[in-house]
Order: sequence, then C-alpha cells, then structure tokens
Amino acid sequence: QMVNSQAPNIKSGWKNIFSVFHLAASDQDEAIVDLAFQTTGKIISELYERQFPAMIDSFQDAVKCLSEFACNAKFPDTSMEAIRLVRSCASAVGSSPQLFAEHAGLEGEPGAPEVDRVWLRGWFPLLFSLSCVVSRCKLDVRTRGLTVLFEIIKTHGESFRPHWWRDLFN
Repeated sequence: QMVNSQAPNIKSGWKNIFSVFHLAASDQDEAIVDLAFQTTGKIISELYERQFPAMIDSFQDAVKCLSEFACNAKFPDTSMEAIRLVRSCASAVGSSPQLFAEHAGLEGEPGAPEVDRVWLRGWFPLLFSLSCVVSRCKLDVRTRGLTVLFEIIKTHGESFRPHWWRDLFN
C-alpha cells in the first residue's frame, strides 16, 4: 500500500523496500510472494519508467530482489517473469548509461571513474544476478536465465570495455 500510494514521495527508502521484498521472494507462502512480486514488478515497470534517475541508488537492490524471485523454485511462473524483468532492466541500462555515469559513486567505489559507473552499478549487478540464477535454479529457469544472459551480452557486450570483461571473468 505504501508503495502504491506514496511512491512519488519516497526518496531514499527504495533500498529498504527492495530488501523487504528480497526476503519475501524466498518465502513459501504464495500470497506473500505474489504480493511482493506484483509490487516489485510495478516499481520496475512503471516507477522506474517515470522516475528512474531519482531511484537509481536502488537499482542493484532491485536486481538482487528479482534474482531471488527467480530462484524461488515453488513459483516457476514468478521465476520466469522475474527474469523478464531483469531483461527489461538491462534495456534500461543500455538506453541510459549516462544516468549511471552522472550519478555520484557508491560508498565502496568513491574513486570510480564516470565511465566505469555504468559497469559497477548497472551491467555487473545484472550479469551477476543472472549468473546466480544459472547456478541456483531448476533447469527450466536456469535455461531461461542463461538465454537472457547471452541476449544481454550479444546486444550490449560491444559497449563493454576490456577491463570490464576481465572483471567479469575473474
């Protein structure tokens, strides 16, 4: 309810909201998982569309949350839909890399050059979350995650810098 009614007023609370949904994502109660996923999907599909620059700090948490939904073996439809949302997040990163470059660096990467911020805050979390899906999930979800991982690399990999590839494989 809070997200639905107060979304425009939420400034720095998105990380906490995604942390709660991350916990709900691994629950075994269908009602909890469904409600949390519906709200997560709405945030990513609608709110990110309208106010992504103001919510960019929560991007990594959103992707991690989607990965957890994808890995809940009890709800395979939710798993597939979560992977679809990860793909849409990749499209957002690909179409707006400058948002990551312009945004102030993370606490852990205070000296990260602007050009690397899209990697540290966008591409790497996406690829890492899909690698978690591939290594943790059942075969059908794993296959879908791997397909999306390859699609992202084929579509956006040419924009990756050589040292990003080294980061990925180290």
